[in-house]
Amino acid sequence: MDNKDKNTQTYKTRIERKQFEEELKNKQIQKEKELEEKRKELKNIIFDDNNKKRQKNKKENTQASQETVHKPKVANIFLSLTFVITIIVFFYLIIDSASQINQIYQIINAFFLLIIVTCFLISFKKSFFKNKSAPTIITSITIIGAIAFNGLYLGNIIKLPKQNYLPSFENQNLTKAMNWTEKNNINTNQDFEYSDTTKKYNIISQNTKPETLTKNIKTVNFVISNGPDYNKEVILADMTDWNIDDVIKFVNKNFLNSVSVNFIENKNVKKDTVISQNITGTIKRNNPIIFNVSLGDKTTLSPIKLKDLTNESLLNAAVYLGRNGILYQLKYEFSNTVEKGKVINSTPSQGTTVKPNEIVTLTISKGKQIKVPNLKNKTMAYITKWMVENNLQIKYSDKYDNTIKSGRVIESNYKQGDIIEEGTTVNIVFSKGPLKMKKFDNINDFKSWADTNGIKYEIKEEFNDKIEKDKIIKTSIEEGANINLDETITVYVSKGTAITVPDFTNKTKSEAKKECDSLGISCTFTEEYSSKSAGKVIDQSIAAGTQISKGDTIGITIATNKKTLSNSNKKTNSTSSSQSISSSSNNTRPSGGSSSSGTTTPSRPTCTNYVFTPGGTGNNGSQTCTMMKGSGNNKYLNIKCDYVQKCSNGNKTNGSICSYSHPLGSTVSSCDQITITIVNNSL
Repeated sequence: MDNKDKNTQTYKTRIERKQFEEELKNKQIQKEKELEEKRKELKNIIFDDNNKKRQKNKKENTQASQETVHKPKVANIFLSLTFVITIIVFFYLIIDSASQINQIYQIINAFFLLIIVTCFLISFKKSFFKNKSAPTIITSITIIGAIAFNGLYLGNIIKLPKQNYLPSFENQNLTKAMNWTEKNNINTNQDFEYSDTTKKYNIISQNTKPETLTKNIKTVNFVISNGPDYNKEVILADMTDWNIDDVIKFVNKNFLNSVSVNFIENKNVKKDTVISQNITGTIKRNNPIIFNVSLGDKTTLSPIKLKDLTNESLLNAAVYLGRNGILYQLKYEFSNTVEKGKVINSTPSQGTTVKPNEIVTLTISKGKQIKVPNLKNKTMAYITKWMVENNLQIKYSDKYDNTIKSGRVIESNYKQGDIIEEGTTVNIVFSKGPLKMKKFDNINDFKSWADTNGIKYEIKEEFNDKIEKDKIIKTSIEEGANINLDETITVYVSKGTAITVPDFTNKTKSEAKKECDSLGISCTFTEEYSSKSAGKVIDQSIAAGTQISKGDTIGITIATNKKTLSNSNKKTNSTSSSQSISSSSNNTRPSGGSSSSGTTTPSRPTCTNYVFTPGGTGNNGSQTCTMMKGSGNNKYLNIKCDYVQKCSNGNKTNGSICSYSHPLGSTVSSCDQITITIVNNSL
């Protein structure tokens, strides 16, 4: 019983236990489900918060980003524009520096500008958006450096190379300007003008602006002072009662250069007062003027110690001596140190006591004694310096030359070793270099050019189908070749297309005219009595088969059966005309006509007296001859022109007259022959 009960109890216990385990398991599962649900719920809560935060942060970031983009937009535009403008200015300064004297200085400043603006932009961006100060410091240092550089340069502490430029030569001596132009290989043109304000041989003005770069200059024109114009008219007042010192001031101010002063004893007029003068009114500066000045009472004059008169003008020295009653005499010497016309020294010398009525000798300078150097092949600069240093007058001319380089001296009117004085006029002929053959289309242009340059030539005409009539086919010298002025150029001129003259005999006028028109020639028609068929051609001025140019004129004679007085006398008139021409060629003046036998008896010429008058000179010998023959009554005289290369005195100027066989202004018979010798370089 006990075992059964025990087993039964065990059984029940197992069942309960199993049930208990199942219940426990179910409770566990339930708890897990509840936990799972709680976990899900908690997870949902957590994730919802993160999304909200993310969305919030995203929203805030978006707003901040929008604010950041919006904030610098306008600033960025201006900063970019500033940088673009800086780049443009930088390149402009670099390019412009090529035309500036201070080229290096401008280039350095251009780079400073670019660096400063670049640093400024970087500094602005960094400090404004990223709060960094280093770029600002760099910018400040660069600006300070630029200011320091300009200060040092403008203070001449820093020296930078400059481009070569034209300085201002106004009021500078011509020699200085010529040295500069020669050194820089620049041509010059010189115009001389009289000036009362600018010293002789100093430059009055220049046509090229100072500080123009040398590389941009080819030629500079200088206007040079030739000193005062002594032919200029001035008004000279009546200076009676003037003090002589005031007169001298007026004389010097108005550049009167032919003034003399006589001191005359006069007890009634105050000493040093002008008593009279020889001229008043409108005069030329170089007119002789004499002033008579009161010496006062001569017995009141005292001896004086002679002052140093060296370099005084003759007028001032004469007044000084004259007002003290001292006489003077003059002698002249060359001097390399004292200007022409001024006192070299006096005898007795400075400091010597001189009494009234004693004689002082004044030695006056003739200027330098100038020995002419070898001027051939010298440059314009050399001649100019020689002129200025020796106070000479230079008369310039030029001509072509195959042996002397352009711009150098060919010849002068003084040879090496000649002695001349200051103020002498020296004629200088400069070379224009070789004359080169030009290209010409028509013969008229060639003739004008050849006559102007004294070129000898001959013209040969040829028919040419390709080149128009009167156009040049070729010349004996090729275009661009040097021309020897002693040689003759042969010019071949086109006569145009050759036309063979047809035989118009027995053709009617209309037929002849039609044929003339078709050939391009001009035909003129005349009528003449003939026993042949009336209305037909009986004669033509140019024989059939002859070659002529297109456009030439032919005379055609048409037969007519009408007799007229002019026709009947035609042969007689022709004979008379021929005899007249023959008579004229023998320099006779026929007064009679034909005899009944058809022969002419020359009459004795009538000789008439006329005054032989001048007719001027032309650009060449032919022009001068024509002008002489056509002047006044010369057209009635028998004038013959002989041409030479140069006159016996060496004059080679084309058209110059060397001599006349009869004096100009003399009375000459129309039967006399007058020979005029003329320079004609076209020979």
